[in-house]
Amino acid sequence: MRRMPWPAYLWPGLPQLARDGNWAALASAVAAAVVLNAVLLGTWFWTDLFAPRLHIIGWVFLGVAWSLAAGYWAWSDRQRAASSRKTSGNVFEEALEDYLKGNWFEAERKLNLLLRRDERDLEARLLMATLLRHAKRFDDATHQLNLLVRLDGAHRWASEIHREGELLMEARKHTITSVNSEHESKGDN
Repeated sequence: MRRMPWPAYLWPGLPQLARDGNWAALASAVAAAVVLNAVLLGTWFWTDLFAPRLHIIGWVFLGVAWSLAAGYWAWSDRQRAASSRKTSGNVFEEALEDYLKGNWFEAERKLNLLLRRDERDLEARLLMATLLRHAKRFDDATHQLNLLVRLDGAHRWASEIHREGELLMEARKHTITSVNSEHESKGDN
C-alpha cells in the first residue's frame, strides 16, 4: 500500500480517491469542495445574500464537517493499513514455511502477492532472492538483490543482503563448474 503525504489528509477523501478511486471518497471530496466554495462565495462575494450571522454559522459548520470528514478518512486509512499488516504478516509466515518445506512454487506465489501489495517489502524481497537462488534462477535472484539494495531501510538488512550476494556468486560458480566438468567427462567418452 502506497503511503500518502500527510497534507493530502487535510482534504477529506483525497488520499483514498487518489490511491483507490473510491466512490465514497470522491463524494466526500466533492462535497467538501461545494461547501467550501459556498461559504467562500457567501462570505466574500455574495455578502447581501446571507445575513452576517449565517456567515459565521457557515464557517463553523465548514470547520466541524471538514474536521470530522478528514478525521474519518484518516482513521479509515489507519484501519486499512493495520488489517493489511496483519494479513501480510500471515502471508509472509506462510511463504517462509513453504520455503523451509521446499514448496518453492507456493512460496514464490505468496511472495509475489506480498510484493504486488508493497514493492518495498524488504523481508519478502530478500526471501524471494534466496528462493530464486535455490531454484538456480540466478539472474532473477540478482535482479531482486539489486532492487533490494535501492530500497529505503535496506541498510537494516545490509549483512544479510551481502551474505545472500556471496552465496549467489558461489552458487553461480558451482553451477558453471559442474556444467563444465560434466561436458569434459562427456568429451572423454
